[in-house]
Amino acid sequence: MRLRLTRKADADIANILRTTKALFGRNQVLVYARLIDDGLTMIAADPSRPSCRSHDDLPAGIRSMHLDHVRGRSGSAAHLIFFIEQRAPDGATDIVVVGVLHEKMIPRRHLAKGLRDAAEQIR
Repeated sequence: MRLRLTRKADADIANILRTTKALFGRNQVLVYARLIDDGLTMIAADPSRPSCRSHDDLPAGIRSMHLDHVRGRSGSAAHLIFFIEQRAPDGATDIVVVGVLHEKMIPRRHLAKGLRDAAEQIR
Protein backbone atom coordinates (compact mmCIF):
# COMPACT_ATOMS: atom_id res chain seq x y z
CA MET A 1 0.00 0.00 0.00
CA ARG A 2 1.11 3.51 -0.75
CA LEU A 3 0.90 6.31 1.76
CA ARG A 4 -0.22 9.76 0.62
CA LEU A 5 -0.81 12.93 2.58
CA THR A 6 -3.42 15.48 1.60
CA ARG A 7 -2.43 19.14 1.48
CA LYS A 8 -4.35 19.55 4.74
CA ALA A 9 -2.41 16.77 6.48
CA ASP A 10 0.87 18.22 5.22
CA ALA A 11 -0.14 21.64 6.58
CA ASP A 12 -1.20 20.07 9.90
CA ILE A 13 2.19 18.43 10.34
CA ALA A 14 4.07 21.62 9.41
CA ASN A 15 1.99 23.57 11.94
CA ILE A 16 2.51 20.96 14.67
CA LEU A 17 6.27 21.01 14.15
CA ARG A 18 6.39 24.81 14.03
CA THR A 19 4.45 25.01 17.30
CA THR A 20 6.56 22.28 18.91
CA LYS A 21 9.74 24.15 18.01
CA ALA A 22 8.40 27.44 19.40
CA LEU A 23 7.25 25.85 22.66
CA PHE A 24 9.86 23.15 23.28
CA GLY A 25 12.89 23.87 21.09
CA ARG A 26 14.82 22.34 18.23
CA ASN A 27 15.64 19.02 19.88
CA GLN A 28 12.01 18.27 20.72
CA VAL A 29 10.84 19.13 17.21
CA LEU A 30 13.25 16.50 15.86
CA VAL A 31 11.92 13.92 18.34
CA TYR A 32 8.30 14.71 17.48
CA ALA A 33 8.95 14.73 13.73
CA ARG A 34 10.42 11.23 14.08
CA LEU A 35 7.40 10.15 16.12
CA ILE A 36 5.00 11.36 13.41
CA ASP A 37 7.08 9.69 10.69
CA ASP A 38 7.14 6.40 12.63
CA GLY A 39 3.36 6.63 13.10
CA LEU A 40 2.83 7.10 9.37
CA THR A 41 5.09 4.12 8.69
CA MET A 42 3.11 1.95 11.14
CA ILE A 43 -0.20 2.89 9.51
CA ALA A 44 1.16 2.20 6.01
CA ALA A 45 2.45 -1.21 7.13
CA ASP A 46 -0.84 -2.26 8.74
CA PRO A 47 -3.82 0.14 8.65
CA SER A 48 -5.96 -2.52 10.36
CA ARG A 49 -3.72 -2.79 13.43
CA PRO A 50 -5.63 -2.83 16.73
CA SER A 51 -4.35 0.66 17.63
CA CYS A 52 -6.15 2.09 14.56
CA ARG A 53 -9.79 2.70 15.29
CA SER A 54 -12.87 3.72 13.36
CA HIS A 55 -15.15 6.56 14.44
CA ASP A 56 -18.94 6.30 14.50
CA ASP A 57 -19.22 10.10 14.58
CA LEU A 58 -17.22 10.58 11.34
CA PRO A 59 -17.92 9.62 7.73
CA ALA A 60 -17.53 5.90 7.03
CA GLY A 61 -14.02 4.68 6.44
CA ILE A 62 -12.15 7.27 8.52
CA ARG A 63 -9.78 5.67 10.99
CA SER A 64 -7.24 7.10 13.38
CA MET A 65 -4.20 6.15 15.39
CA HIS A 66 -3.06 8.08 18.44
CA LEU A 67 0.67 8.74 18.34
CA ASP A 68 0.93 7.37 21.91
CA HIS A 69 0.80 3.92 20.26
CA VAL A 70 4.05 4.55 18.38
CA ARG A 71 6.14 4.45 21.55
CA GLY A 72 3.64 2.42 23.57
CA ARG A 73 3.53 5.04 26.32
CA SER A 74 0.48 7.00 27.38
CA GLY A 75 1.22 10.72 27.42
CA SER A 76 4.14 10.50 24.98
CA ALA A 77 2.20 12.39 22.30
CA ALA A 78 -0.86 14.59 21.94
CA HIS A 79 -1.90 14.02 18.31
CA LEU A 80 -3.87 11.55 16.22
CA ILE A 81 -3.35 10.67 12.57
CA PHE A 82 -6.66 10.38 10.65
CA PHE A 83 -6.69 8.37 7.42
CA ILE A 84 -8.80 6.56 4.85
CA GLU A 85 -8.10 3.70 2.48
CA GLN A 86 -8.76 4.72 -1.10
CA ARG A 87 -8.62 2.85 -4.39
CA ALA A 88 -6.25 4.62 -6.82
CA PRO A 89 -6.90 4.81 -10.57
CA ASP A 90 -4.27 2.10 -11.12
CA GLY A 91 -6.22 -0.26 -8.85
CA ALA A 92 -3.79 -0.08 -5.92
CA THR A 93 -4.98 0.74 -2.43
CA ASP A 94 -3.63 3.96 -1.01
CA ILE A 95 -3.61 5.00 2.61
CA VAL A 96 -4.53 8.70 2.49
CA VAL A 97 -3.82 10.79 5.57
CA VAL A 98 -6.55 13.43 5.74
CA GLY A 99 -5.43 15.18 8.91
CA VAL A 100 -3.22 15.16 11.98
CA LEU A 101 -5.09 16.66 14.90
CA HIS A 102 -4.46 17.42 18.55
CA GLU A 103 -6.36 15.03 20.79
CA LYS A 104 -8.51 17.89 22.13
CA MET A 105 -9.68 19.00 18.66
CA ILE A 106 -13.09 17.93 17.37
CA PRO A 107 -12.36 15.84 14.23
CA ARG A 108 -15.69 16.52 12.50
CA ARG A 109 -14.85 20.24 12.41
CA HIS A 110 -11.30 19.84 11.17
CA LEU A 111 -11.31 16.96 8.68
CA ALA A 112 -13.68 18.25 5.98
CA LYS A 113 -10.87 19.95 4.00
CA GLY A 114 -8.68 16.84 4.18
CA LEU A 115 -11.52 14.72 2.81
CA ARG A 116 -12.11 17.18 -0.04
CA ASP A 117 -8.36 17.13 -0.80
CA ALA A 118 -8.41 13.31 -0.90
CA ALA A 119 -11.34 13.30 -3.33
CA GLU A 120 -9.65 15.84 -5.61
CA GLN A 121 -6.31 14.00 -5.61
CA ILE A 122 -7.87 10.76 -6.82
CA ARG A 123 -9.38 12.32 -9.94
